Amino acid sequence: MRNMKPEAFRAGNITEAVVRFAQLLRDHGMNAGLEETLTALQAAEAGLLCRKAQFRSALKIIFSTSPEEGKLCDEIFSAFWEGLDPAFPSGRNQTLLTGAGRKNASLILMGQGKTEPDADESGTVTGANETERLQQTDFSHVSEIDSALLNEIAEKLFRQMAVRLRRRLKNSRKRGEINLRRTIRRSIEFGGEPMELLLRSRRKKKQRLLVLLDVSGSMDKYSFYLLRFICALRERFSQMEVFVFSTSLVRISQAIRLRNLENLLAVLSGQVENWSGGTKIGECLQEFHEKFGKRMLNGSPTVLILSDGLDTGSPEGLGKEMQWLQKRARRIVWLNPLKGMNGYAPLAGGMKAALPCIDDFMSAHNLKSLLELEQILADV
Repeated sequence: MRNMKPEAFRAGNITEAVVRFAQLLRDHGMNAGLEETLTALQAAEAGLLCRKAQFRSALKIIFSTSPEEGKLCDEIFSAFWEGLDPAFPSGRNQTLLTGAGRKNASLILMGQGKTEPDADESGTVTGANETERLQQTDFSHVSEIDSALLNEIAEKLFRQMAVRLRRRLKNSRKRGEINLRRTIRRSIEFGGEPMELLLRSRRKKKQRLLVLLDVSGSMDKYSFYLLRFICALRERFSQMEVFVFSTSLVRISQAIRLRNLENLLAVLSGQVENWSGGTKIGECLQEFHEKFGKRMLNGSPTVLILSDGLDTGSPEGLGKEMQWLQKRARRIVWLNPLKGMNGYAPLAGGMKAALPCIDDFMSAHNLKSLLELEQILADV
């Protein structure tokens, strides 16, 4: 084998390098999904990247399911991380090694992709008018030039929303019924004059939220902002479980809690091409039911589903799972970006089947619509 410049060195940071390595593994038929990639990223950030032998072994354990795959993982590791001439076939699409052939949808998920704005939204204004315009612009119509400014606005507004929700929670805990007996006893010290009203202490209520985010191809222009919105909610809820789904279901609760949003976005971006074939909402809900339902729905949490409802599976299956979910959830809120379009009606089979089980059916196509959810979440 001859030495080459390691492709890993072409990456801008550790996250990008790990994501590219996972893409190369998938290109050669190996199982390198979101969960495995996140685990590999955690291994790299834990310091194993500085110990090559241990890092190689860790990646082999994470991505390989057989001795043959372990050998292939070793060879790909040598080519990608060490610059050795690969002894394996070139794969289906060698451009994935450098990222040159990544789909525009992946870049959109990272907030960097190009989309063409509508003619009536392409005008340039400044100051407050610019901010107002971007708040009302559909995420699918955000141009590359506007995306950076919209990201800043979104981060600021979501942070402000999280602070308001946290303050409401704090104030609600101060309220309670007057404890008449203790108030009278305390008033004796002041000659029978009630100088202070004593309240009955209220048991701290556990705020629980279950989030299911659709990251399929039809949602790629919205997923980036919806994920930022979800990360802002972690400031409000002491217990929050988050899953992403398309044709399969993946739990990302730990990544959300660790606040590594940029890393998570990078990994999700690498998965878009695998998830763009369609959405099987009913099957993913069934997977949640079987693997997590009994434990995570104990105590009736509020369920937040973010999806356009374009299900490629059986409407009957989705309807059945939604009925099961409705019986165990305190409240089901469904955010659908398509609801913000003029003339939209939930006529698609999957959305129509789910609608009877939904308590709040709202839009999620721009910043303004997401911020309108604050009042509902404040009552959770």
